[in-house]
Amino acid sequence: MGWLSGLIRGGSDELGWDDLIKRIVDAVAAQRRFGQRGEPAFPPELVVRITVPEGNVAIVTGFIAKPELDLEVAAAVANRCDVDASAVPSREYLISAGDRVAVTATEGTPRRWRFGVAGGDRDGQLLDPPVDWKELSFGRGQNDLVVCDRTEFVSRSAGRLFHAGHQLEVAALDQGDELIVRRASGEAIRPARTARGRVAIAAGDSIEIGDGRGGTLRLLVIRA
Repeated sequence: MGWLSGLIRGGSDELGWDDLIKRIVDAVAAQRRFGQRGEPAFPPELVVRITVPEGNVAIVTGFIAKPELDLEVAAAVANRCDVDASAVPSREYLISAGDRVAVTATEGTPRRWRFGVAGGDRDGQLLDPPVDWKELSFGRGQNDLVVCDRTEFVSRSAGRLFHAGHQLEVAALDQGDELIVRRASGEAIRPARTARGRVAIAAGDSIEIGDGRGGTLRLLVIRA
């Protein structure tokens, strides 16, 4: 991503991929505190506010949308603060337009990912992943997330969720092309047809599990 450096300019400031990561790391590392025994500690969640000139909001939004950026942030903070990457606080990124480039981090209210089931024999249920999860399988019957018990068109191993930095990603397993990510905007993406086999998902999106004949069970992506 180094070739993107210098694409974003605000006053006398320049901000590219590497510069953005450095500023975020500086802001997050500044929130480090020390416990009674001198061990480094952080708030459980931080809100990282990024301000850039209005014409560059879309570029920065694109940077933040890439899971690789947040993973690089976590690794760099862990290295600088001499902690395990799992000790680095969760991060929520808020991007806004302003006259100059600025990146700040403040303590936030911890929020959890949840999934609402719409359709099937568990219609209306809310599913809560375990704390500090990294990967979860979901499907019919015994799974990390049981989305239904008897809805036959849902595969036992329908797909897998990944907690990638501040984002979630979903991959289709046995459900194949009948697993679709539906954006809040209405855009539909099949993870099985992407180059990586995964699609990033956000609050307001839904994961549709279908049978190809009109039957559909949806997982609503919620963060609260």
